[in-house]
Amino acid sequence: MKKYLYLPLLIILVTSCKKESTRPTIALNPNTDLPHLYINIKGEQEITSKEEYLEGTVRIDGRGRYDDYEGEIEIKGRGNNSWQLPKKPYKIKLKSKASLLGLPAYKEWILLASYLDGSFLSNTIPYEIGRLLKMPYTNHIIPVEVIINHKYRGFYIFTEDKEVGKNRINIGNDGILLELDTNYDEEWQFLSSNFHLPIMVQYPKSKDMSFSKLIEIKNNFETLENLVYSSTFPNNNYLDYFSDTDFVNYMIVQQLTANKEINHPKSTYIHKLSGDTKYRMGIIWDFDWAFGYSEVGAHFASSTTLTPLFLSKNPTSGTLFLSRILQDPHLRKLLKTQWYWFRANKYHDLKNHVNEYATLVQQAFENDQYIWGKRTSSGDFEKDLQNALNWLDARAEHLDSYVNTISVMN
Repeated sequence: MKKYLYLPLLIILVTSCKKESTRPTIALNPNTDLPHLYINIKGEQEITSKEEYLEGTVRIDGRGRYDDYEGEIEIKGRGNNSWQLPKKPYKIKLKSKASLLGLPAYKEWILLASYLDGSFLSNTIPYEIGRLLKMPYTNHIIPVEVIINHKYRGFYIFTEDKEVGKNRINIGNDGILLELDTNYDEEWQFLSSNFHLPIMVQYPKSKDMSFSKLIEIKNNFETLENLVYSSTFPNNNYLDYFSDTDFVNYMIVQQLTANKEINHPKSTYIHKLSGDTKYRMGIIWDFDWAFGYSEVGAHFASSTTLTPLFLSKNPTSGTLFLSRILQDPHLRKLLKTQWYWFRANKYHDLKNHVNEYATLVQQAFENDQYIWGKRTSSGDFEKDLQNALNWLDARAEHLDSYVNTISVMN
C-alpha cells in the first residue's frame, strides 16, 4: 500500500529526469514522515487566480502521524509578493468543516509555499517563539508535500487561515481585527490621522461592515493613536487602550527574527477583544523578509545579525508608530525583563524545536530543490541548519547587548 501511495511521485520525478537529462535522478524518500496532500482540480486546470476558486478534491495521507482525509474542495491562489514568485501559495476551502492534520475543524486552510527560503527553516522559528511566549492565536506550522493534478509541487507549510472564530482568532463577535499593510487592497480601509498607518479591517467581515462602522472603528483606533502621538506621551493614559505585555511579546518575536516587515508596515496585525478597551499586538504573520533577507536577499547570512529592527533612514509609518511606543521607559523595562526570562527559560527550547523540525523537513529537501532550485539555500541541509542556529545565537547575543542598554536609554 505504501509503495502505491508514493508511486505517482516517483514517476513524476523520473519522467522529469528523462526530459532533462542534465538533472540527477532522485526519488521521493519512501520513509518520509511528512503528510502528503493530493489535490486534483476539475479538468486538471492550473490555479492562476487569487480571486476565483476552482473546484476539486483533496486526499491527505497523514503517514500514520495524522488521520487521513478525503473531501471536496475549492482552491485559489493567495498572497501579495509571494503570489508573484514561481512557487505559488494557495488557499483551500473545504465543502464542509473538517479537522485536518490534528487541527480543530474549519473550512478554510492555507498552503504557504516557502519559496524564498530554500532551507525550509525560517517559517517555523517565529511561530515557535510565539508559542513559547504563550501568545494567543499563534498559527501551527505543519510541513507537508503537495501533489496537484498528479504533479509533485514540493514542500509546503499547512496552516490555519487568518480568520476570526473559536479555535482561531477568538476575539469574540464584537471584537476588532486590523491589518496594517501598505498593499492597502481590502474593501474596508483607512489611513490613520497622525502616523498615516494604512489600516485594513479584517474583522468585522465585509458583509457586516458599513461606512458608519468604518468611521466608528477609525475613531476607536485613533483614540489610542492620538495618545501615542501626543506630546504628553508616555505620561498619559495610553495604556488604558493598549496592552503592554502583548506588545513586549510581539517585539521579542520581531526583534529575534529581525523581521523588517513591520517597518512598512506589512502583515502587521492588531486586535481588540469584545468588551475590552485595549488593543493588543498580533497575530504574528509573514516572515519572508526576516532573518536578514531584506538586507542581502538571503536568510541567515552572518552579516545581518546586528542590524537594528527599525529603519533609521527614511522611516515609514510602521517604524514611526511602533518605535514611538517603544520609547516608553515602562515598556523598555518590561521588554528587558521578558527577554531575560525568555533567554534563560525558553531559548534552549526554541533551538531544540529547530533541530526537531529540521529532522522532519530534511526529508523533502532534495525533492523540493529538484523542482524549484536552491534559492537562498546552500544546497547542503546540514550546513543550512547550522547557519540558522548560528544566526539565532548571534541575534540573541545582539539582543542581550541591546536590552543591557535599556536602563540608560533616554
